[in-house]
Amino acid sequence: MRSKQWLWVPIAAMVLGFAYFWFSPYLALRGLQQAIATNNASAVSRYVDFSRVRESLKSDLNRAFMREVEKDTTGFGALALAFVGPMVDRVIDAYVTPEGLASVGTGEEPGQADTQNVTHWRIKRRGLSEAFIYSKDNPNEGLVMERQGLGWKVVRLQIDLNLSQ
Repeated sequence: MRSKQWLWVPIAAMVLGFAYFWFSPYLALRGLQQAIATNNASAVSRYVDFSRVRESLKSDLNRAFMREVEKDTTGFGALALAFVGPMVDRVIDAYVTPEGLASVGTGEEPGQADTQNVTHWRIKRRGLSEAFIYSKDNPNEGLVMERQGLGWKVVRLQIDLNLSQ
């Protein structure tokens, strides 16, 4: 009889482990929302890998600028790229902040978006190790989170970089 009681311990541990595995991105999203809403930069850094986000965004912007330069037939595109290149770092530094993250998907400038908007973010799983966080008003732009050990971190921004608009 006693051995049947001990059988429930590993089963309960497996169920709890699976529940944590499945719901951990939601817990990370909740923590990120609270950190951004309270403008707590040190708490935000627990949920965001800022160096990876900056490098990813820099790469995406440079790729978008190169596509625009390739379309240009006048030759001024290459000249513009020479001026735009150094500005990319400053734009990214302004955008990849707690306030900047709050503005993703809202169409507002970094620092001008209401940080309480993050409480309306939604999450969509993209497999076991990736999740996409987006504003309910714009499901095409948002933050990409990856599993890192037992936790989750934002590693990339998914934003519309159509520069011809």
